[in-house]
Amino acid sequence: MDPESVAALVVMGRASRLHALASAVPPVLLYGGAALWLFTWGREELHGIQEEVLILISAFALWRYGWQLLHYTRAAWYATWHYPRLRASARRVAQSRPWPQRIFVVVPSYLEEAWVSQQAMPALMTNLLALPGKATVIVAVGSDEDEQVIAAACAPYLGEGRIELVFQRQSQGKRIAMGHALRAVARRYHDEPDCVTVFMDGDSWLEPDSLARVLPFFMAYRDLGAVTTNEEACIPGGSPWYRDWFDLKFGQRQVLFQSHSLSHKVLTLTGRFSVLRTSIVVQEDFLRMMENDTIEHWLYGRFRFLMGDDKSSWFHLLRGGWNMLYLPDVTCVSLESRNEPFLKASMSLPYRWFGNTLRNNPRSLALGPRRTGWFIWFVLLDQRISMWSSLVGIAGASVLAVTKSVLFLPLYIAWAVLVRSVQLVVIAWHGHAVSMRTIPIMLYTQWVGSIVKIKAWHNLADQNWSKGKSKQNAVKASGLRRLVPTWRMGFAYTAFALAVLLTHSALRLPGTELFAAQGAPAEVIDAVKGKGGVRPDDGQDDAAALQALIDKQPPGPLTIRLPAGQLDFMQPVVIRRDEVTLLGAGQDRTRIVSHVGTPQEAVILVEGQPGPRVGYLGKPLGPGDTLLKIPGAAQFEAGTLVWLKQPNDDVLFRQLGSQQWQREFPFLRQALVKVSGRDEDGLRLAAPTGLTFDAGRTEVLRVKPVRGVRLADFTIEQRAPGRDIASLRHVYENAVPAVAVDAISLSWTDDALVERVTVLNAGRHPISIEQSHGFTVRDCLLDGAWNKGDGGSGYLRIARSYRGTVEHCKVRNIRHIALQWSSAFNTLRDIDSEVDVNFHGGNSHHNTVRDVRFAIPPQHKWGPVFQTPKDARWAPPDGPGNTVLSAATASTAPAARGASPAR
Repeated sequence: MDPESVAALVVMGRASRLHALASAVPPVLLYGGAALWLFTWGREELHGIQEEVLILISAFALWRYGWQLLHYTRAAWYATWHYPRLRASARRVAQSRPWPQRIFVVVPSYLEEAWVSQQAMPALMTNLLALPGKATVIVAVGSDEDEQVIAAACAPYLGEGRIELVFQRQSQGKRIAMGHALRAVARRYHDEPDCVTVFMDGDSWLEPDSLARVLPFFMAYRDLGAVTTNEEACIPGGSPWYRDWFDLKFGQRQVLFQSHSLSHKVLTLTGRFSVLRTSIVVQEDFLRMMENDTIEHWLYGRFRFLMGDDKSSWFHLLRGGWNMLYLPDVTCVSLESRNEPFLKASMSLPYRWFGNTLRNNPRSLALGPRRTGWFIWFVLLDQRISMWSSLVGIAGASVLAVTKSVLFLPLYIAWAVLVRSVQLVVIAWHGHAVSMRTIPIMLYTQWVGSIVKIKAWHNLADQNWSKGKSKQNAVKASGLRRLVPTWRMGFAYTAFALAVLLTHSALRLPGTELFAAQGAPAEVIDAVKGKGGVRPDDGQDDAAALQALIDKQPPGPLTIRLPAGQLDFMQPVVIRRDEVTLLGAGQDRTRIVSHVGTPQEAVILVEGQPGPRVGYLGKPLGPGDTLLKIPGAAQFEAGTLVWLKQPNDDVLFRQLGSQQWQREFPFLRQALVKVSGRDEDGLRLAAPTGLTFDAGRTEVLRVKPVRGVRLADFTIEQRAPGRDIASLRHVYENAVPAVAVDAISLSWTDDALVERVTVLNAGRHPISIEQSHGFTVRDCLLDGAWNKGDGGSGYLRIARSYRGTVEHCKVRNIRHIALQWSSAFNTLRDIDSEVDVNFHGGNSHHNTVRDVRFAIPPQHKWGPVFQTPKDARWAPPDGPGNTVLSAATASTAPAARGASPAR
């Protein structure tokens, strides 16, 4: 190719900030507009699904986006404020001090095409002649032809005698050639403090006056060990996808390196063009590292870096405590002569780049944040995390697309496109042009690049140089050890898949009962055996026998196995001891038929005690505080439940906006919190309360809960003689008050579990949970209630209860799923419901409802989600933080007052 044509391509390819920003307009409008349209459509089709897509950003993804925002902020600050001041100071010093008498340039040029050398070398010579001193250029070539082309290209610039051109022959690889060249520099170096050595590839084209703009930094800042600069690519011909992929790489580099440089460090000293202080590169330990850098690996032992000389030089300076800067206004253009297919190059080149980076990563992290600086140390840590965090979003969306709704995948991709649109604008603002292909390439490089990086991490000894085709033959695992990288990578992918499936509710771990043997062994009793045992299918009361079995057992874990068949309960079963399990033979096999009526409270009642009051709060407790100052803290141990309650007042009513309900009782500021430990300052809570409690007015009680009760694998059905439940299916009245008892009631409990239980036609509430902490209701079917009238009947009721979970349940033919009276930090998820979720008032706060699939019949009087209005008479409004996510509905019911898809 004609050198003048290449020069024209280089100049034409340079983008001003205005031109770069203009190039971002079409892709942002097209891709961003399409993504916004998809979100708008999704919002209309599925309540809150766009919020669910955001929720898919798990901890790893939040780390990534948080890092991106921090990088963008730091890069902007560096570009607009910090770097201009560094540059101005350097220029002032350069005007008042003598420039170095000689600088050195080391150019490894291996089998470059002739047009590349004919363009790159004159640009270097022009830069050197613009300096006041002399220069020695040492070129390591791969053939006689290389030497002849470069000598001819440089000949017109050597006449003044200010440039010494020295050729060496590469015969043992780039590293040895670099070492020989640097030893030639050492023989010519005369301890000049501001002297520098330029490291550049044979295909690097320097814009005019690049070196004149670099040298003042070394003259002004004596603690500066090296600089690297902006890069661009000139790729004549070839695939436009390949060209845009390279442009994107350098655009992202421009942003990230400015962020790093704000800490006066960079992440690599690129071989394309970096400048180092000569007093460093002539030291013997630096020379040896360049020639023979090695790492120790548990599988491969000690092996040599085949490439990655730029990582070795960077590590040497980082370890030595030298500062390194990035100069964004000095540009080196890479004259790429490759003409590989895009897909092949986009995997083979990053595999080599990632491999060099990751081989260097463990020892760099081992230096510690005191040597590297905290920010750079965390960036190094992120190199390990980002290969997995980049896959979390797409993996989670794919899981939800299969298990929930296919719309999750396109909506996540729309979210990803919107994020890339922002990134596109940031890259363009920093002066790198973009195209219509850039956003698809961004997504491709994130997902495919992560897979390539994971492979590189698990195959650190696999090294390949794209020109020499040389491999690291000295390191070969033998026998089964050669399969270890594949096994490790397979295990890592399996662990990642399990984590994604678990966090997106596509997979669940076994119940804790499988691990009960690790603690105290449970006493297991068959309820049928023995005199006076439970007798199924005999029409006689079985509750008394079951109660006797529970009461007569010694303290300790107890499991009672209920038989298959019908068990008749003429009286309640009450559990007031810890770690009792009632385990049926299966929901369709063990059937409890209740004949219990009022004034009893429940068919199965699990009941603890509120405990004594120990005093009043000694110091205010904020919503996010976890330090509790109370008298008598010594009597509280880890795991104790504390009940906090503060009287109502006008200030609270105004905060809630309550227009009607302004009563003394019940207290609206309540919390059950668990103690994680205590120290000299007071009690440490396991989690904050989410409310403000005042000192001196807040009562503190030491709760005596019933802990660890488990009810599983049976059905409860309430009988009402002479009445037909079908006629009362959508009758919202207290139609049969004689049987108004709850099926299951949890009161003052901790870590109670109700799973795989069916409740048919409850007398009042199928499940009532009050003053309880850490409960779980899982895989249950709640179908029907005889009484569903005013005064609170027919609920899946959660009142004054905290940090519990209801999941994987089906609910129909009752009045409400109700959260009320100070309940907080509860999660309702993955529920198929034919009734509404009702935020029923009383300052409930910070509860989350997600993945509820509503199919509400027209006879049901309430919309899918109901919020208590400010003028309600039955209760005041709820508190902050209640959220509904991804609530899909096929409801035909009329919207009730205050109905809302989210709060």
